[in-house]
Formats: sequence, C-alpha cells, structure tokens
Amino acid sequence: MSDEFIRVATQEINEELSGIRTILGSCLNDSDVSKNSQQIEAHMHKIKGLAPMMGKENVGHLAKTLDAILKKIVAGNNVDGFFNPLVSSIEQMTLSMEKSHDLTTIHKQVSDIATKIAD
Repeated sequence: MSDEFIRVATQEINEELSGIRTILGSCLNDSDVSKNSQQIEAHMHKIKGLAPMMGKENVGHLAKTLDAILKKIVAGNNVDGFFNPLVSSIEQMTLSMEKSHDLTTIHKQVSDIATKIAD
C-alpha cells in the first residue's frame, strides 16, 4: 500500500465523514435520521469499503454495522435510539482516522441496536 493511496483514501474517508456530519447537523432525532438515511448510508457505504483497504479495520468494521442498520432504515424499519449512537460513532470514527482510537465500546452499542432490528 503506497503512501499516496493512504493519503488519498484518508482524505476521501474524512470527506465522507464530513458529509455525514453535515447531514446530522440538521437532524435532531431518530425520525430525522430516518428521513436522511439514504444519504447517510451512501456515505457510510464508501467508508465501509475503503477503510479496511487502507488498514483502518476498526473504522471499516463499525461502518459495516452502521451501514447495515442504515440499509434497514432505508427499507422502512423503524429504529429507536439510533440518533445518539450514530452521532457518537461519527465522532469516534473521525478520531480514529486521526490517530489510534479504540472503537470497541461504540461498536458494541451499535451492534446491540443492530441485533434488535427485525429482518
């Protein structure tokens, strides 16, 4: 993996995270996330694929779980209690892109939400 690839991939992931933060800036609750879920999922899907390729497996793993939840919301599932963990996830993913940061706690919280969603 070249330094150039890492630089470009990092920039792209940071832009995707910024896009999600912009969307979340207009959200106040789960209903607002639901209304914007398709846009958020599109950003998350890119992060899910790119992060592991550049060695950020923890970011990719969290993005994969968030992406799965967002796809279910897009499909019409109602997910209560997702707004705050989503905001926290984006904050922590951003920190993890800057330096080594443990995402275990937030991933557990998000995984718990994912397991409660009907298929």
